[in-house]
Amino acid sequence: MNKKLIVGLGIACFGLILAGCTDNSNTLDNGGNSQSSSAADQSTDKSSDKNASSSSQSGNIKLTLEEAIKAYEEAYPNTSITSIDLDDSFGTYYFEITGVDDDKEYEVRINAETGELKKEREEALDRDEQNGVERENNALDLTDLKTLDEISKIAVDSVGQGEAIEWSLDRELSTTHWEVKVRSGNSETTVKINAQTGDVLEKELDD
Repeated sequence: MNKKLIVGLGIACFGLILAGCTDNSNTLDNGGNSQSSSAADQSTDKSSDKNASSSSQSGNIKLTLEEAIKAYEEAYPNTSITSIDLDDSFGTYYFEITGVDDDKEYEVRINAETGELKKEREEALDRDEQNGVERENNALDLTDLKTLDEISKIAVDSVGQGEAIEWSLDRELSTTHWEVKVRSGNSETTVKINAQTGDVLEKELDD
């Protein structure tokens, strides 16, 4: 009886030892898998962060400059465009286009992602701006315009690094030009560029 009891106890102990080893092995395996999975997740997160940081602010601009101009001209035919601005409002980019005829000034706001157009205002020109005077002095030359991508690249290359975040098409004397704001780190630089030739006319670090 004693021998049987001893043998039985030995077998039971051996079984417990094996069970303990098996449990430890499973725990280690799971821990290893968890660490591996965590590392993979971190790697994915870093990759996503890198992609996010390298993505352009203009990524949600689906409408081309040409399409925005066409949308304005359909809303207000027989007018002349005097300014075009493209900047973001709460994360959404909008084209703001102003134009004139002989008597009034018009402004529209176009969602650069959806193309939705909203008429913002119509108001009479001052007397000294009527009868084609404002048109003659401030109408933009819209022929052979560089694309937004081309203008943005010129501006960023001029600064040396950064990202174009705002665009404004205007006229000074007889020259139609872009003013592009480039953000690099905590600094912003405005680059003035001839809209037809792409020549950099001026560069100024913003305060």
